[in-house]
Amino acid sequence: MHILDRELDQLKSRLKHLVADQFRLDIPEPDKIADDAPLIGSGLGLDSLDALELAICLEEEFGLSIDSREESHRAFASISSLASYIEARLAPVRPLKQSQASGQITGQVLTSSLSG
Repeated sequence: MHILDRELDQLKSRLKHLVADQFRLDIPEPDKIADDAPLIGSGLGLDSLDALELAICLEEEFGLSIDSREESHRAFASISSLASYIEARLAPVRPLKQSQASGQITGQVLTSSLSG
């Protein structure tokens, strides 16, 4: 089950604000960050340490952990790819929904065990 386009747009907006706030980017309007702008390198200028911080932030915000380097390269390619990654990981548990009280995107925490 996929989340609705409106909910995906809300998730992208939340991620843009999270990235702008977390890394104190000088972006007056985070919603104007292009959905397909690269997060790492030439786009928003984040580096590998920033990617690690972002991964920790995702774990805190959404209960998700990125399990491999390949997964992180795909997830951190852009805001769109990050939103799609979160959607794919949360959708099997339950669809994302907007909290009435806070206006934030929420989802059930996933737990996974790593093998080997």
